[in-house]
Amino acid sequence: MQFNDEFAGNLRAARARADLSQGEVAEKVGINIGTLQKYESGDMTPGADKLPAIAEALGVTPNVLLGWPK
Repeated sequence: MQFNDEFAGNLRAARARADLSQGEVAEKVGINIGTLQKYESGDMTPGADKLPAIAEALGVTPNVLLGWPK
């Protein structure tokens, strides 16, 4: 499994657990919904500046999104 695919799957799963729409997450993070869709499809990976904001919006740690041990 490629890193982008694992990250994308973890992101989708965390968003589902948080019961948030893509629009809600994008707004909380301050990004365009299209950017979030690219993150979730594995077409793009967020930079180090956006990863903590995404994790916070979803109520998880960046490690969870990256698939690293807690």
